[in-house]
Amino acid sequence: MSGDLQENDLLFGQFLVEEGVVTEADVVEALNIQKDRTMQIGRLALRNNMLNIKKIFTILNKQTSSKMKFGELAIELGYLSRESVDELLKMQREGRPPIGEVLVELHKIEKNALESLLNKFRQRA
Repeated sequence: MSGDLQENDLLFGQFLVEEGVVTEADVVEALNIQKDRTMQIGRLALRNNMLNIKKIFTILNKQTSSKMKFGELAIELGYLSRESVDELLKMQREGRPPIGEVLVELHKIEKNALESLLNKFRQRA
């Protein structure tokens, strides 16, 4: 995924497994769906007119021979500022569906149970 999984999603998934509400396989399935539905940073940059397609392809080509993330390469190449990358990452996080909602959609937990599970999870923290 472009960008890391939100720590809270992983912790909430672990909490749900510990509570016996879902299985580890259910959480992995939900995280994969969440990843698939998270817009890549390059696509967000294009959509927001921060990069053109030529610059995106340049970054992607450089990524094939580098371990650097898309945003890091965009900064190194002078295409984006750190602030712009941070803004794109924020947009990416905000557009990612919460794992609880994905689990509801998969019929792994009931929608009316989600809020009480979230409250119980938050009280543990």
